Amino acid sequence: MRRHLNQTLDSVSYDVLENNPWRDDTKPVYVLTHTDNQLCTMKTRQNRSEVERELGLLFSKGRNRGLGMGSKAKQSRTGTSFNMFVEDIREGVLVFEDEDDATKYCDLLQGGGQGCEGIAELEASSVFDICHRMRALAVLFRRGRTPPLPKSLEQNLRARKRSLEDQDNV
Repeated sequence: MRRHLNQTLDSVSYDVLENNPWRDDTKPVYVLTHTDNQLCTMKTRQNRSEVERELGLLFSKGRNRGLGMGSKAKQSRTGTSFNMFVEDIREGVLVFEDEDDATKYCDLLQGGGQGCEGIAELEASSVFDICHRMRALAVLFRRGRTPPLPKSLEQNLRARKRSLEDQDNV
């Protein structure tokens, strides 16, 4: 329970995104780099609820085939439903709105031996273009929020994003 609470508190300091959240494509953002200007990334788990929904529809239809008239009443009485959790693990590019926050986090990563060598200023649209080409996500740290320590961030990004209510269904 305590770990879950810490994970929740840490996760409010960043957003995991597939698409650019800004209308202004020229907005400057800051990414962390290591050798040869490679972007600093962390493995990031993302729930794929749209895939879960599609599979639920597909398998629910298949189960109902051939039941004939009155199948809806029979199905609701038995309470059968198809549930599947679909998650994807991809690289997450670390992106900061604030240059000072990016510099401080790079220093934290260097101190932890994770090899951050510097930061680069890019336009937000360029960062998301790179993410799309890499099939990566953007882990966006908003200005004014304190990011979690690197070890904690790494654990949170890899963790399954399930609430305590989900435990009843598993």
